[in-house]
Amino acid sequence: MQSLSRGLALLGELGRHGRPMTLTELTAVAGLHKSTVHRMLGAFLEHGLVQRVDDNRYTVGVGLYELAESARPAPATARWPHIQAALGALGRAVHRPVGFALPRYGGLVRSLSVDARGGAVPPARGTASLTGTELGAAYLAFRPRAEAERCAARHGTDGYRLLLSLGRIRARGYAVGAAVAAPVLGPDGLAIAAVEVTVDEQDRVARQRIGVATVGCARRVAGCLTPAVGPAPAATPASRPRPTRTPPAGRPRPARTPAAGLVAPSGASA
Repeated sequence: MQSLSRGLALLGELGRHGRPMTLTELTAVAGLHKSTVHRMLGAFLEHGLVQRVDDNRYTVGVGLYELAESARPAPATARWPHIQAALGALGRAVHRPVGFALPRYGGLVRSLSVDARGGAVPPARGTASLTGTELGAAYLAFRPRAEAERCAARHGTDGYRLLLSLGRIRARGYAVGAAVAAPVLGPDGLAIAAVEVTVDEQDRVARQRIGVATVGCARRVAGCLTPAVGPAPAATPASRPRPTRTPPAGRPRPARTPAAGLVAPSGASA
C-alpha cells in the first residue's frame, strides 16, 4: 500500500506541474530514489497513465483522461427529449439525417438519431472510430493533445498529419467529409459528445451551410447537458431600501430653532 500511495503522489506531482518533466525533476519533487521513480514510470507507461515525450520527459497520459471521462455521469435520459428536439430542428432545416453520439469503448456510440423530417429513428449500431470518421475527428479535435497522440499511436495513424487535420477542424469548428460533425463542448471547453449530419461530398456550398447549422445545434445540445444555473444571489445590504421614519400620529414634528448665540441670516423669517 505504501508503494501505491507513493505512485499516486508521483502522478499528482506530474499533474500539478502541468508540463513535461524529466526523471531527475520527478525524483526531486517526489523525494524518492531515481530507480524507484523509473520503475513507477514504467508501470504508468504500460497502462497509459503517463506518456514519454521528446528528450525523455514525461507527462500525463491519456489513460488518466479516460478514467476522468468514465467518471463523468452520462446525460440523464430525462434530458434526451430536449436533445432530440434540437436534432429534429436541425434535420428539418437541412433536410438530412442527424445523429448524436457519446464517447464509449474508445470511440463514439450513437445514442439518438432523427431522419430528414426530424422524426426519431433507431441509431446506427457500432462504435465510430476517433481517427477514421468525421464524428470521431470532431470530438477528438477538442480533446487534450495527449489523447490525440495516443489515438494515433493506437490506430497506426501518422500522428503529425492527424494533429494537422485536428488543428484545421478546431479552426473551422466542425469536421467535414462524408458527414459534417461538430463537438458538443462542456463547461471546460472540452468535447463531451458530438453531433453529425450525413451530407453529399460534392456539394461544398451545402456542406459549409450545414456545418454552421450543425455547430449551432451542438451548442443547443450542450445547453441541454449543462446543469441549470442556480438561484440568483441575495441582495446586498447596500441594495436594500432603507425604511423611512415617520413621527407617531398626533405628535407634531418639533421645529428647529437657531442655537443660542447664533443670529438668523438676514431676510429669514423669525
